[in-house]
Amino acid sequence: MPTTLRASLKTLTALALLALLGGAKPAISQEAPGAAGPPYRVGGEVSRPEVLLTTRPEYTELARRARISGVVILEAVIDEQGNVTDTRVLKGLPMGLSKAAVDAVQTWKFKPATLGGKSVPVYYVLTVNFQVDGSPSSDGPRFVRFLEQNPDFAALLRGRRFQEAAKLLDGWATERPRDSAIPLARVHLLLEEDRLQDAWQKAQADHGPARYEGLCSVGAFAWKQAQRDTAGRAEDIELGLQAETAAIATNPKGFKAMIDKAWLLRSKAELAQDPKEHQALIEEADRLHKQAAGVNAKEAP
Repeated sequence: MPTTLRASLKTLTALALLALLGGAKPAISQEAPGAAGPPYRVGGEVSRPEVLLTTRPEYTELARRARISGVVILEAVIDEQGNVTDTRVLKGLPMGLSKAAVDAVQTWKFKPATLGGKSVPVYYVLTVNFQVDGSPSSDGPRFVRFLEQNPDFAALLRGRRFQEAAKLLDGWATERPRDSAIPLARVHLLLEEDRLQDAWQKAQADHGPARYEGLCSVGAFAWKQAQRDTAGRAEDIELGLQAETAAIATNPKGFKAMIDKAWLLRSKAELAQDPKEHQALIEEADRLHKQAAGVNAKEAP
């Protein structure tokens, strides 16, 4: 790398902020004066480029399911026509988000920088901000399908008429003893009643084909409960970790269980007083995120 480029990277402070879900517009700041180009650095007689048009990056489905958030920092050259060229990643994000950021900024348009009234190319740093809802969903595909196929139960659940919903499940269990979705529906019913411990016991007792989803649902609910219940947060996190560990034992390639367990580990790390324990929990969470990245999201439950 040329010396002038290395020096320029140390002083680049221009940021183009793009909030994926918040809809914020890019914010470009003036760069410090520096060495001559071309390409130049903004500052002194070199005016800064002005953003004219941006497009939102594509949030990859894998990253969305993994709830990956953060920033991708890119170095680029804004050429004499205001196009973004020669883009490279300085700080990336996994699961396709770095490429999504590069693809997006290459479509951005700027009013070119100028020197002596003439358009000139300049080095610029662009930062693309990815934000997605971090709350794990406790509704898996089997349960969603069950609600679609049984609208009467869905209506009772929405109306919080839990006793009637339980009686309906009792009747169906007698009529359809081999319906593997009924035990799963019982787990969700208990979760809706905020009976986390009972739901955990029910999920453990189910050894049918819906066991994995039931355990994942308990783990995801425990994570959300931990965010609401400060007093019992540590206990909720531990129960959630047990549920997701059991889910991974049921399906070692379970994408959702890996991701939800990673989030629970990060929540536990926030409570850890010992720096070594904190670091170990973060490293384990990172390992699970990387492991999940290798799972085919279309095939993984």
